[in-house]
Amino acid sequence: MATGMMDRPAAQGGPAESSVLLDLRGLDKRFTGTHALKTVTLAFERGEIHAIVGENGAGKSTLIKLLTGVHLKSAGEMRWEGRVIELTGPQDALALGINAVHQEVVLCPHLTVAANLFLGDERTRFGLLKGRDMLREARRALADLGFSVPAEVVLSSLTIGQQQLVATARAAIRGVRFLIFDEPTAYLTRQEAAQLFALIRRLKAEGVTIVYISHRLEEVFELADRASILRDGSLISTHRIGEIDEQGLIRGMSNRSIEQIYHKETVPHGARLLDVHGLSGPGFAEVSMTVDRGQIVGLYGLIGAGRSEFVQTLFGRHRATAGSVAWQGKPVDIRHEKQAIGLGMALVPESRRDQGLCLNLGVGLNINLTVYERLTRGVTISRSAEAAAAEKQIADLRIVTASRATPAASLSGGNQQKIVVGKWLNHGAELFIFDEPTVGVDVGTKQEIYRLFGQLLRNGAGIILISSYLPEVYELSDTLHVFRRGRLAASHAFKSASMEAILTQAIGV
Repeated sequence: MATGMMDRPAAQGGPAESSVLLDLRGLDKRFTGTHALKTVTLAFERGEIHAIVGENGAGKSTLIKLLTGVHLKSAGEMRWEGRVIELTGPQDALALGINAVHQEVVLCPHLTVAANLFLGDERTRFGLLKGRDMLREARRALADLGFSVPAEVVLSSLTIGQQQLVATARAAIRGVRFLIFDEPTAYLTRQEAAQLFALIRRLKAEGVTIVYISHRLEEVFELADRASILRDGSLISTHRIGEIDEQGLIRGMSNRSIEQIYHKETVPHGARLLDVHGLSGPGFAEVSMTVDRGQIVGLYGLIGAGRSEFVQTLFGRHRATAGSVAWQGKPVDIRHEKQAIGLGMALVPESRRDQGLCLNLGVGLNINLTVYERLTRGVTISRSAEAAAAEKQIADLRIVTASRATPAASLSGGNQQKIVVGKWLNHGAELFIFDEPTVGVDVGTKQEIYRLFGQLLRNGAGIILISSYLPEVYELSDTLHVFRRGRLAASHAFKSASMEAILTQAIGV
């Protein structure tokens, strides 16, 4: 048994002290005016996958920064294998084998994948880089980890998901013993997520302790051995997986039930907005569906099933090869995005930070991006009209911001989503296509987004909702279409089929 750990009995139901790698005792962090983490006592076992769940502001980020030496603790102690340690900076954590893979990739985009893997640990001879040796080692390491990522390309040429895998590989090959994942699958495809999960299980088998932070609770139940709940900076409870369900985690995180999370507005359906018949295009074929005012139409399926390809063709990004589309009863031939926008369609992308917003610009500027022609008088922008247009959406959508000049980057995920919606409402959108609208956001922010859906429906809009999270589309959709291999496998009215049946239809077993 590790020395220095005999002075305290193991908590009932907790890990035996001999199995503990990192032990936190009364860990506390205060900033000016903020008590971010409140006397957290928690032990992490060797070779376990330990999930940390909680809403934004619960203290998860603060905990990560304390464990990686980015922040200095205000009080309490950390014990590593029974020995009291002081982390005065990130290098102290790295020396112990503590590392983190963050949601936002922190690497050098202008360097190759191989160069990023060996950054700070370059292979040299007589002061010169051994580029071929690093490339060969990088390829071998990526293949060994099971990652399908080319080692020779510049990092910025990869998708965000692939860059996330590179960051994971960089941490894994550096002798890590305690690895923290912060929302690792937010930008990963299903295939990339499967590669990551395989690596996580392999690291666990090799004795590495994994801390897994995610808003996707289905991943917590798929991977974790234990889960700890943080709320308002305090540790609420820790549970063995199998001793708690999703509803229990949600209640602990937010004091809300799962029924409250997926509150569905009952809105009478109005006139038909969209009628699609036998539409075919790149990646899908013979899709038919309708959308009415006040209706949510859900699209569910595995990655690559054709959902996104269908809506991108509908929105004019790709040309349809067959079928017909009617908008408010009139046949239309949508050949480009500008035409779709002119009709009153809006596509709210999955990656709102990269594709939906100009993060460095103010809230008002983002909201008005689509209507500046309308706000221009001669060659100058009407400041009063600009202010009025922005303030109307801020008020109507209840966007929480200090002012319309506040940079969009500083707002919460839910408020950023509202800015994107406000931009399209300003333009006159009547059909909103939401692609994975709640990726990477917490339970409270999901509620905000769902309330926004209700507001749009009450105002007479229609919604197409694409989500890979089955409970979301199941609980919210008036009509749910299941995609498989580019075609509609089934269509269901609200809760007319079980989630098990829908998943079976999506998989095709």
